Amino acid sequence: METARLSAPDLHLTRAFEARTRTGGPPLNRRISKILITNAVALNGGDAAILQSTIAILRERFGEGVRFEVYDMAAAASGRYYPQINIKQDIYSHVRDWAGARIRPAAAALFLLAAAWLRHVPLIGKTMHGLLPPGLRRTLADYDEADIVVSSGGTYLVPHYSLAGKLLDFLVTEALGKPLVLFTQSLGPFPPVRERVLLRHALRKAMLILVRDERSRRHLAELGVASDRVRICADAAFALAPAGLRGRSFPPAHRPWNIAISVRDWPHFKDSASDTGMERYFASVARLAADLIGQHGAMVTFISTCQGAPEYWTDDARTADEIVKRLPSAIRPHALVDRHFRRPVEMIARLKEFDLTIATRMHAAILSLCAGTPVLPISYEFKTTELFRRFGLGDAVIEIEHIDPGRVLDAFDKACVFWTEHSGDAWAIVREHRKSAFEAGDLVQHMLDRDLPQATY
Repeated sequence: METARLSAPDLHLTRAFEARTRTGGPPLNRRISKILITNAVALNGGDAAILQSTIAILRERFGEGVRFEVYDMAAAASGRYYPQINIKQDIYSHVRDWAGARIRPAAAALFLLAAAWLRHVPLIGKTMHGLLPPGLRRTLADYDEADIVVSSGGTYLVPHYSLAGKLLDFLVTEALGKPLVLFTQSLGPFPPVRERVLLRHALRKAMLILVRDERSRRHLAELGVASDRVRICADAAFALAPAGLRGRSFPPAHRPWNIAISVRDWPHFKDSASDTGMERYFASVARLAADLIGQHGAMVTFISTCQGAPEYWTDDARTADEIVKRLPSAIRPHALVDRHFRRPVEMIARLKEFDLTIATRMHAAILSLCAGTPVLPISYEFKTTELFRRFGLGDAVIEIEHIDPGRVLDAFDKACVFWTEHSGDAWAIVREHRKSAFEAGDLVQHMLDRDLPQATY
């Protein structure tokens, strides 16, 4: 794709690639020509940040000539928002469509796996391949042509999400003999259910698993995955931070505060019913917003990475509306709900306008850090707690499971102290995370060199 045709986010990533190469990044390696990125969810702004960063990281390592094809759960909609990326429908959706009402998806998946394993067996392989619907035949050929299959980074190998589609992707990759890389993940714990056996098998066969935190590495060790195939790396989205980032401290002096708040729906409370847990969450965030506006004269804007895309299953602006309803009517005009869809680099540009982001979405927090804007995190999964513990902000992390107005106000006070006294150290850690994110490409190259004979190139 010619640079002149790239969108603004891709121009940003291309320039970041060029700048890092000029300043002595690792030498480019052109032995890889096609990379598949699977399990993408580009309608989610955080996952889109991971996706665009993954492409930039791997393109920097393997060269501008590498062709990327992305498999997404909602390919048609995602392709409209990101037309510069070649996005295709994920393999599990094809299987479910093929199964229809006639057969179970599991039976269709088993047939597909058999066709993949037997593809080179005379007559049988050709016959089975011919029985697949055209979409699955094209998808199988796509996987077979890839040099690497990269399962997108994120948080989807956790107990409260279905593993079926991910397992099928991993098993098809294995059946075709392709190297499987899981990009920076937070995963586990893995419950003792029937899927655990297949997941253990698939993850043991992976060439490389990149995790974002020590807790995920322990979960893999408990599953029996060899430690030499697991590495800790920063979340890929930190690649969007500019080199030499110098962020701000908080609070600013001598002017009203401009505060961003990212919220989300969370149906997975452990110690209470979802309705009860969400009501505590609404009340707590509303109390903090009311305090910021009433006591500090702040302007509050609810803005998030999952909004403005009607095709996606959730819109954080609706959650924000529930919180604004709970604000006293006198201060409600000082709380705005931003409903615009923004691509990752556009979101970074918007977050630069704020003095602080109170972030429930983890990638709203990461993109805020990439913008140089301080963060107060609300943690709904251990990934956020683990991330901000490395920043030294652990005492200020608000656990959604135990949220209440008192804890939120206390956490805000602690965050003010942290960003006043330790902001320089925090921004140095962001720069280290950027470096770590780009080093993921080096780790992929290292494992390829270790696992694949030279004759395959």
